[in-house]
Amino acid sequence: MASPTGAAAEPATYKVICLTGGPCGGKTSCLAVGIESRIWQDSFSKSYFFVMQILGDLFQTLGWKVYRVPETASVLLNGGVVFAELNADQAYSFQKDIVNTMLSIENTFINLARLNAQRGQKTVVICDRGAMDPSAYMERKDWLRLLRELNLEEMALRDHRYDCVVHLVTAAKGAEAFYTLENNRVRSEGIELARHLDDVVMNAWNGHSSLQVIDNASVENFAQKCDRAVQAVLTRLGLVADTHRYGKHVRRHKFVVKNFNLDSPFPVPFRDFDVEHVYLVNTAEDGVQIRIRKRQELGSSEVHRSMTLRYPEVDGQRVETRRNLTFREYEALRAQADPSRAPITKRRRCFLYSDRYFQIDVYRSPRPDLVLLEGYLDYESPNGPDSSHRIANTELLPDWLDLEEVTTDKKYSMFALAAMGGSRDNLATGPSRLGSFRSSSKDLLRGGAGKGEEHAADVP
Repeated sequence: MASPTGAAAEPATYKVICLTGGPCGGKTSCLAVGIESRIWQDSFSKSYFFVMQILGDLFQTLGWKVYRVPETASVLLNGGVVFAELNADQAYSFQKDIVNTMLSIENTFINLARLNAQRGQKTVVICDRGAMDPSAYMERKDWLRLLRELNLEEMALRDHRYDCVVHLVTAAKGAEAFYTLENNRVRSEGIELARHLDDVVMNAWNGHSSLQVIDNASVENFAQKCDRAVQAVLTRLGLVADTHRYGKHVRRHKFVVKNFNLDSPFPVPFRDFDVEHVYLVNTAEDGVQIRIRKRQELGSSEVHRSMTLRYPEVDGQRVETRRNLTFREYEALRAQADPSRAPITKRRRCFLYSDRYFQIDVYRSPRPDLVLLEGYLDYESPNGPDSSHRIANTELLPDWLDLEEVTTDKKYSMFALAAMGGSRDNLATGPSRLGSFRSSSKDLLRGGAGKGEEHAADVP
C-alpha cells in the first residue's frame, strides 16, 4: 500500500488479527466476501466461518498472503474430550495444553508470515480466538498459575501478540432468536452462560490498544455485523475501507469528563496504565506527526514502547502507522523531542460498558486538570448531519460520567495539547485527581519488515 503522503511504498510487513467473542458470536463467519443479505438469519449460527472468509478473501484481493489459524479448543475437543467429565486436575492440565498448543500453532503461521515479509510479501495471520480466551474458562488463580508454569507474561499475551483484536458479541445478547450451537457440536453453552462467558472473554482483552467490540444492537442483520468487523480491522490496521460498503459512521469519539476522581469507586472492571507520549521533530515538513509512546500497566513490570506516524487526512480518515521500539531505540528517539511540544504523561483507564470499549485519560502534564474519554461509537458527531441519531444513541455512553463531547474540536487533540505555551483558557476542564499512583517521517518509517510495524487509524 502506498504511503498516504505519496512517498515510496512501505516495506512489506505482516499482521496478526485475533477474532474472539462469546459462543455463536460470528468469529468464523467474518473470515467470505459476497455474503447475501437473505441468508443473514442462518448466518448467525455460522457466523465465525463467514467472518474469517470475508477477511481472508478481502486481504487476498489486496495482494496479501492469508493464513487462517483454526480454534485450538474445538480441534482438541473434536478428538473426543468431554470437558464436563474432567476432574479439576484434568481440566487444568487440558487448559494448559490448549494454551501451549494454541501458541505453537500460531507461532508456526507467524514465523512463516515473518519470512514472507522478509521476501517482500505482505501477510496476514487470522486467528480464531487468541491466547487470552482460555482465561475465561478458568479461575483467576489457576490462570495465574498457568502463566507462571509456562513462563508467560499476561500483558505480553494480551497487548503485544496481536495487532488487532475483534470481539464479536454472542448472539445470545441482542439476537437471541438466532442463538444456536448447531454449527459447533462440541459447544454446550446455554443463553445465560453464553452471555456470562461473552462478558468474561471481553474483559480478558480489556487493555489491548486495538480492541474492537462488534455488538448486535447497532446492526440490522448479520451482513452488517460482518461489514462492521471488516471495517474495524481495516481501520485499526490503517487500510482505507470501501466506504460505500462498510460506511464511515463508526468513528472515535472524544469527551471531556468532569468531576472525575481515579480513587472513587468505579462501577465496572478496569485496567490502569501509565502512558507517556513524546512528539519528535519532523525535518521533512510533510505534515506527518511523529510521536513515541511508553505504556506500562499498573502492577506489571513489562513496558511497551512504540512509535506512531500520523498522516494528513485521506478520504476523511486519519491514518497512522506504528511500529514497536526497543528500550534503546526509544531513548535515542526521545533525544529528538520537538522542543515546541511538551511530553504528555497521563494515567489511562481502559474499561468495557454496554459492549463497547472506552478509555479515560487523566492528564498529569501538560494539562493536569484535563480528563478525556474516548471510544469508537456508531453515531455522528454533535455538529454532524444526523443529530437526531446522535441523541438517540446517548445510552451508549457510561451513565455515571459527566460528559461533554469535543470530538470535532481540534484543540483537544494530543498534538494541540502538547503545544508549549498553549492556552488553557478555552479547555472545558473540571476538578480531577490522579489518585495514588531529529528525524524525518520517511526515515523513521523504515524499521525493516515484520510485525514491528503496526497500522491504525485514529488510535490515541
